[in-house]
Amino acid sequence: MNNRSAVHGTFDLKRTYPSPRADVFDAFANPEKKRQWAHGAPAGAHSLDFRVGGRESVEMPGPGGGTFKYEGIIHEIVQNERIVYSYTFDMGGGICGATLTTVELADDGDGGTHLKFTEQGAYLDGFDGPKFWERGTTSLLNRLAEHLAS
Repeated sequence: MNNRSAVHGTFDLKRTYPSPRADVFDAFANPEKKRQWAHGAPAGAHSLDFRVGGRESVEMPGPGGGTFKYEGIIHEIVQNERIVYSYTFDMGGGICGATLTTVELADDGDGGTHLKFTEQGAYLDGFDGPKFWERGTTSLLNRLAEHLAS
């Protein structure tokens, strides 16, 4: 008998970037820019079809060996304001989670952008997703700051 489990978690991360909303939005929408800051050199394969119903996929070396696979679908795009997408991920042994993510952008009043990143997930079969994924997303948003500054 398999020991199956599902852990549900939600986290919100907030950042303020000194870049205009259009630039922050473009960092998510432009496939080459997204690959640079979100997936970097380890990504062996990355594709992004940025439109409602479009898909994003990534394959790269996973932590501790194996292959990490990410498969996402975009549900809503409001230009320079909001992106809603869901994705599954596999660390080499089958799907270990599924999430719904909302990225919200607003002006900060000084020409920059407030970003709110909300992720709701179901983390499966012993994968410690909520804490692991929040740490990973924190790192991801820090890399976005570096990308926008360059």
